[in-house]
Formats: sequence, C-alpha cells, structure tokens
Amino acid sequence: MKKKILIILALVLVASMVLSVLSAAAAERKVGLTIKNRTDRKVFVSLLSPDETAVYWLDVSAGETMYFTVPSAVYTHTTVACGLTATGTVDVTHWTTLSFPACDKTPPNPGERSIEKISLYDTPDRKDFNYQYD
Repeated sequence: MKKKILIILALVLVASMVLSVLSAAAAERKVGLTIKNRTDRKVFVSLLSPDETAVYWLDVSAGETMYFTVPSAVYTHTTVACGLTATGTVDVTHWTTLSFPACDKTPPNPGERSIEKISLYDTPDRKDFNYQYD
C-alpha cells in the first residue's frame, strides 16, 4: 500500500512540475526575428521590451543574415544603419524579417507583411508597416 501511495505522489509531483513549466513557456511565447543586412556597414538594432525590463542588442555584419529568437512583443527600437540612427517601434508578435538594402538605394517596395525593407532615408507610409520610426 505504501508503494502505491509513493508512486501516486511521485506522479502528481511530476505532473505539477510539467504543468508549471508549460504554463511559464506559454506566458512568454518566443518568435523569430531575421535581420538581413545588405549594406556595406554593420547594422545595430536595440529592442526595449514594453515593460522596459529587457533590452536586446542585435548587430549584423555587412552582407550577413542573422536569426534571433525574442519574446513576442511590440518593442521600442533604436536602429543604426548606413550612418543614420532611427527610433520608434517594431512589431515582433510573429516571425518578422527586417531587410536593410544597400545604403545608397531605396527599397523598390516595402516588402511582404512580415518582411520589412528598412530604409532610414524615408519614412514608410503604409498603415500596416510593422517597423515604425520617428
């Protein structure tokens, strides 16, 4: 009888541990963020969480593509690219790609919904643009 009780208690303990891990994981959903740097200089993107408790410093060397995983949120960003600095917000609530074209070129189109072509020389005029800056 004692063995059965110990086994049941152990199963309940393991089940409660599994449920607590799953609930913590569900509370902080992670999403992918890709940064494509097509410039001839390093690109820096700083993401500040909405509650201002976390900062992510992302940098991508010239001509490289990097993949990051961050908690799903709308972040306040500071971006440095092509010798210019911009601040604003970026919506990273789903897989998002930020594509930086060559410094002397403007992107031919704004990109697909989750692929934002960033040009710090002009402000995007689309209302659904995920990457906004002041």
